[in-house]
Amino acid sequence: MDLASVFRKYAAEGTGQLALKFADTAHLCKISIEDGEAVYIKLGTLSPEQTLEAIAGKELIDASFIKGFAPRKRLDAPITQILVGEGGAASTPNVNSEDRHIVTSSMPGDVVTRLLNDYIDVVGPLGVVIVEKFIKTSGYVRGDQMDPVEYAALLEQLLIDIPESMRQEFQAKHT
Repeated sequence: MDLASVFRKYAAEGTGQLALKFADTAHLCKISIEDGEAVYIKLGTLSPEQTLEAIAGKELIDASFIKGFAPRKRLDAPITQILVGEGGAASTPNVNSEDRHIVTSSMPGDVVTRLLNDYIDVVGPLGVVIVEKFIKTSGYVRGDQMDPVEYAALLEQLLIDIPESMRQEFQAKHT
């Protein structure tokens, strides 16, 4: 099973999410496809660039596709050529982290809920009070989507109460 042919097969179905299982990886690699183009890729907590490097040369052992699953994040440019071009995933993108901009229309409700719950888990009972105050003052309804700018501001505000030794990991998990 090679990545280029699997990608072409599922990309022909249109918009959706392709989940790939590679040998010797603990996480599924998820590729967001929009109108036949790969617009985002993720493996665990790795960035898209790190994901492409991590899957380079790995043996693809399973693939599944969720048709109609709209991409939540997009890179500035499609990465289809990197995935199916000469050398397949062995090619690395010419995009560094500073040049990459991710566009999201809104943060899904489950992502916001996970942020708030993880914050409470770290901060404890005071976290419950702070989260409830945020909900009351902002008018946010649990489970609703959130504007990405508001989400980023909320994350920055919550990071203040996270112990410094845990801040970087917490931020990486929720960005």
